Amino acid sequence: MTRHEGRRANPAPGPGAGGDPAAGTAVIPTAATPTESATVPAVTPVWAPALTADAVLALANEVSALYARAEVARAMAAHAPSDAEQAILTARAAHWDALVDERWPALVEAIGAALPDAAPVERFMPVRALGNGHVELHAHDTSARRLVVLLTGAQAIALGAHLTAYGAISLDRIGQKLDPGLPQLKEAPPFTTAAAPTGSATAPAYP
Repeated sequence: MTRHEGRRANPAPGPGAGGDPAAGTAVIPTAATPTESATVPAVTPVWAPALTADAVLALANEVSALYARAEVARAMAAHAPSDAEQAILTARAAHWDALVDERWPALVEAIGAALPDAAPVERFMPVRALGNGHVELHAHDTSARRLVVLLTGAQAIALGAHLTAYGAISLDRIGQKLDPGLPQLKEAPPFTTAAAPTGSATAPAYP
């Protein structure tokens, strides 16, 4: 009596399943078996996404409502007809105050993130010329996060010309001259009108 083998769980891949670039075949996706892991690796963001204006307003409304409840309970406790009711209202006011203290740091952080301080002057802004005709400008935003500005060669030249012009205008508005910020020019050698001897080579006026 012969034994019939069951169907193999993982048959050998057919032509094109391995994705051979030389043969011009593409990888064919297959469904994962119950024993195979089908989980996708989690992507960790570089930084938390910024809060939207609606989220900041909602947080401000929440803190304001908690503060209002605490003030109402405190005012009612001051006019309570009995000591027992005054104790209950005082405890409620303390409860709302505790919630305000708990949510207040989140509100301050959200407002600080939405309205950051002015960006300071960069001490060092590296510029890197790429091999594809582009230029990278490395800087930081107002939240001290690193940024890379990618410019084309033409854009980099135009940006440099505009920055030079605006820099001159800004210095002129505060009464400063451009001379201290410009590199010193090398003094040119004096011109000579004497004819050079025949067959002797003269040095160029400018190296």
